[in-house]
This record gives sequence, structure tokens and C-alpha cells, in this order.
Amino acid sequence: MNEAQESIESLRQRVALSTSFGWLVVSGVTATLYREKGEQAINDVWRSLMSAEQTIRFRDALVKLGIQDDPPALAAAKYHYFSNSIGGLTMQYIEESPKKAWIRYMPPWGSFPGIAALAVPSTVRRTILSTWHPRNGELLGCPRLRWVATKFVAEGHPYDEGYFEEVDHELPLNERMKIVAVQQSPEFDPAKAPKLDPHAWPEARVLKGSHNYAADYALHAIEAVIRQLGEQQATNIVRMAMRFLAVQFIGQLAKQTGFAEKSAHAAAQLSATILRAFRNGVELSKKSDTVTDLSFTSFTPFEPIATQDMRAALFAFFEMGTRVISGRFTAKRAFDAATGVETWRFEDHQRWMQ
Repeated sequence: MNEAQESIESLRQRVALSTSFGWLVVSGVTATLYREKGEQAINDVWRSLMSAEQTIRFRDALVKLGIQDDPPALAAAKYHYFSNSIGGLTMQYIEESPKKAWIRYMPPWGSFPGIAALAVPSTVRRTILSTWHPRNGELLGCPRLRWVATKFVAEGHPYDEGYFEEVDHELPLNERMKIVAVQQSPEFDPAKAPKLDPHAWPEARVLKGSHNYAADYALHAIEAVIRQLGEQQATNIVRMAMRFLAVQFIGQLAKQTGFAEKSAHAAAQLSATILRAFRNGVELSKKSDTVTDLSFTSFTPFEPIATQDMRAALFAFFEMGTRVISGRFTAKRAFDAATGVETWRFEDHQRWMQ
């Protein structure tokens, strides 16, 4: 079924899977980077990632969201409120005046699900919120715009919070962000929160936006690691991350997709469903009661980085996941450079293999 024929229920299910898997990749890769390379490395990667995302997204998104003509402080705050809400985060927005608006990033963190958030250094959230937000004024053509960060979850607060304010004079670069601790800030009123135009943003468009948000971050997080460490070290980080993710989450994903049966064919169906969630065309061929082949040509969202080594590193999730399902099963990959077809073979050896 192509995208145009996809029912809204099928779209909901596909996007739920693609966003779950996409954010697992982001968190797995960056958490493994922290484990292997330390605090400076994870901060460098998130700084690079945020700078690249802002350059790609910000200006065009203002128009898509219909906020390009709002006062700078409101446009900046609404951008983060809308874009992160579409991406699946829980956000709050409080408009104090045409020149001051608050935003809150409510828990849990999308980028570090579950207990992983407890292990992330507090400096990482400061890096993220100090890389993107202070530059909004420059991109909006308003050097009077400042970002003031007021609360951080990693430093003991119930949410990440801050406000954009337009002052009455031009600010030098080093004054476009401040950190000011506050004991009390304005209460969020959902009835007063801005809303997307329902005609321009029906549910299907919001869902597709959520999918794109997660898929793009999964790709761009790996690209940021490549920029910082080079391809060889980045490939090693990705391979380790994908193995860890499979051990931790393959059972959860099997239940989510309905392929929890312990068979090599079910493992192939699970893998195909994850690939299809990212709109890859996948063919399944059951060769026998014990062997199923999966083949595809596109490798969205990872196509731009899909060298042979990186393909193998990403495949490590599916290979390890199959081993976790049963020690009797294996998953092997082969790539035909002439045709661009990649084939994964899932086999039940009917004996213990590990």
C-alpha cells in the first residue's frame, strides 16, 4: 500500500513504530557515545546536531506553521511549542506580552526514554538549549531577542523551561542567552495556548510530521557522530548501540508490532515491519518452514550514510534481536552492489547456536 492509500489507522500504527524506533536510535547512539567517549564527546555531538537541525528546519518551518509574521519573541516560542509537539513531545506555552513568551519542555525526555535520562550529564541539556534557542533572534532578523533559561530537569526541576524576550536594544552575541533561576513562573492555561490551523494541519499531516521528526533525528544524530569522530569510530559506536538496543527493546517492539511468536519467520516479519515503518519497500519470501528471506533496495532514513560498513552496523540491531528471540535463530545479510538489493536471511537451525 502506498502512502496515498494508507488509512488513518494504519498511519497511526506506522508512525507509532517509526517514532519509537527512531528515538531509540538517537538515544542509543548518543548514550553509547557518552559511555565510550565521555561527557565532552556527547556535548560536542549534541551541539553539532542542534546547529545542523536549526539550519535545516527553522526558517521554512516558520512559514509552514503560519507564524512567520508574529513578533519575534512569540514566533520563536511558538516554533518550539509547535514543532516539538508535532514531534511527540509534551510542551507548554505562556504568552506574557507581545515581547515575552515562555515555553516548557515537559517530561519525559523523548531523546532519552526511560531511566536512561538519569545517566545523562546535566551539561547536555544546557548544551542543547544554549545552541539553538539563542540563535533564533539572528535567524528572525531581530538582534534584540534573548533566550532566558530558568529551569532544567537535570538540575532538579520538574521540567526544562525558559522564555524569549525582546529587549529595547541590540544584544551582542554573548548576551543573547542568560540563565536565571526562578522560584515561580506563570501557569500554563491550555485554553490560551496557540493552535495549529486544523485545515492546514489535519491529523494525517501532524502524524507525518512526527514521523519525519524522528526519522530525521535518527539519521542526523549518526551524521553528527561521523562529523565528530570520523566514519570508522562512528560505525563502531553505531554497531554497539544497535546491539544494546536490540537486547533491551526487541521484546517490546515484537509486542508492539504483533510478531511476538518465537519463529524465524516472525523475526523476519518484525524486521520487515520496522523497515516498512520508514516507507521502505520490503519483500518477504518464505523459502521453507525454517528459512525466510527479506529483501529491499532503499534504506530510509539511513540512505545518505549507507556505506557497506554502516549498513552492517545498523543491521546489528536485527541480527542481535533475532538471537535474543531464540538462540536457535540467526539473521545474516548480503548486499548485491550491482542491483542495490540487500537480502537478510532469517533461519531456524533447530539447534542451539550460541
